[in-house]
Amino acid sequence: MKDLKIDDATLLDNDFPDIDDRNAENIQLDMDIACYVEGMDDVHFWKDVFDTFAPELNIIFYPYSRDNHFKSGKKSILTEHNLKNAGASLILCVDSDLEYLLKNEPLVSHPYIFHTYSYSIENYKISPKALARIADKTAYPDTNTPSFSFVDFIKAYSKVTYPLLRYILYFEKRKQAQMASKQDEAISEPLVSKNDLKSVLCIKASEIDLTDNAHEVITGLKNRVADLIDKINQKYTHIDLTQIDSLLSELNITEEETYWYLNGHIMYDCVAKILMGKVISEYRQEKRKWFKLQEQTEILKAKQKEYRNCIKNMDWETLMNDGYMYCLISLNNCPPIQKIKQDVEDYWLGGRIPKKRVIINLNQAVAK
Repeated sequence: MKDLKIDDATLLDNDFPDIDDRNAENIQLDMDIACYVEGMDDVHFWKDVFDTFAPELNIIFYPYSRDNHFKSGKKSILTEHNLKNAGASLILCVDSDLEYLLKNEPLVSHPYIFHTYSYSIENYKISPKALARIADKTAYPDTNTPSFSFVDFIKAYSKVTYPLLRYILYFEKRKQAQMASKQDEAISEPLVSKNDLKSVLCIKASEIDLTDNAHEVITGLKNRVADLIDKINQKYTHIDLTQIDSLLSELNITEEETYWYLNGHIMYDCVAKILMGKVISEYRQEKRKWFKLQEQTEILKAKQKEYRNCIKNMDWETLMNDGYMYCLISLNNCPPIQKIKQDVEDYWLGGRIPKKRVIINLNQAVAK
């Protein structure tokens, strides 16, 4: 099939085609809906979301503009041009970052913007139940040995970091207010910059002791969080978190859910991956020790060979990258994704999809 030719004059703002050209292309490709996402990794997440919650929709996903600049990212999606043209046949899918918690527009109420509710798609990849399942699949821990509890660890991690989340939101709200008022200097508080967040939130494999469920990691984290908050309060003596607390209360965000709303890239790269690598390494080491302690029969040797083959073909990093699938099949373990499900169903069943799709569905119903 020939690519639809789009004249340069139709490329506006971020060089995505005008909606009329996009509709024409959708028809040519036998697709009902175009979806703009932030990047290539986001394509897989949002495709799986719509395949799960609205499987009859024909959607083509675009991870970047198709000019020579290949623009991508949230800003290139939520342009004035795209927001104006978004509708039944064009939807926009983005990470929430902190915007959901701060109730920012147009993200929270635009009918054709779908967002993660969690900070980013990475937060879904590292849900505690998903991490536990991946560890089981790739290491086959000894059932007679108490295993590491990802659920308990993430719960403790969340409780310790909840106070810091309040300050992160405070400074983000302040920065956005400055930008909205067009002040000459919009200050982003350096004490909660990404680098400083990494220094507080990241963990070290050497600190992880599985026998006490990484208690020392949580203790160290608690101390780093307290130190950072002390520095902030020393520099800013009149911080009022009442408004932030009200926002979190209105959204029913609890201390144990903090990990959904911390920077997902940091949580994925320097918390979950570090933890998973350590856990799997120790699980496999324990399993090898167990085999050595058994009577060396032919049956045992066969089982040992089977075990080696199983773990050889299981790449835990690949499984982690698709970890969000555990949320899609077990919604109760991932509360924020239930909100995505509701948004997709409202779009699909609420009459906001292209009319062609509605007619096809009606014809199929009559045929049955």
